[in-house]
Amino acid sequence: MLEILHHLFGAVCGQDPDHTWAPGGLLLPCCQRCLGLYAGAGIAALLHLWFRPQLTGRFLEAHGGFLLLMAPFGFHWLPQGPVLRTISGVLFGFGTFAYLWLPLSGRFADPGAFGMRIGQIGLIGRIGRMGRRRFAKRETFGMRPRLMAYSIGLAAAAVLVPLLAALGGRGIAYALSGLAFFGLAALAAVICGNFALALHGAVQLLRRRSQPRHQE
Repeated sequence: MLEILHHLFGAVCGQDPDHTWAPGGLLLPCCQRCLGLYAGAGIAALLHLWFRPQLTGRFLEAHGGFLLLMAPFGFHWLPQGPVLRTISGVLFGFGTFAYLWLPLSGRFADPGAFGMRIGQIGLIGRIGRMGRRRFAKRETFGMRPRLMAYSIGLAAAAVLVPLLAALGGRGIAYALSGLAFFGLAALAAVICGNFALALHGAVQLLRRRSQPRHQE
């Protein structure tokens, strides 16, 4: 598994062995900062899907700050070690996913709507109805508690990812590698989603412009 991931992450990471965690003696498939970035993006994806924090105001300002924070760390303007490299990657992963998720978030506001649209009967419709019931229950969980839960998840990710990478064994090496792969896949999915959304908008615009105008 790790050998395959090493080849995969070789396309998106420099894989400097001097800047790569090796829990249990196993070198991870991406460097410390990329581990934080992709693990952070993967955890952010799960938190967004579960808690659905409101993507407005201070939330976006804070995540914009996470993106800007990469400049002094990424260009090595500040002294940093393995822990800081990983934490800065986690924050950047959260910021990146939040802004890529922003155009798509309204499309997935109701997790049961997809199944309800596809079929009202049978297994798919039943799954859709279950999703609707869970969605309705989570609606009672207010915006502020949801944001607090998301923030706790963010803080836990920033602490636990470097801690586990530094102190964990071989099992942790596989778990962190899998989490990084999940984060990479999540980022690829939202990028493709944004591209599809932009393409759909462009097609709709061309259709409107190609329609003949009625003369008065």
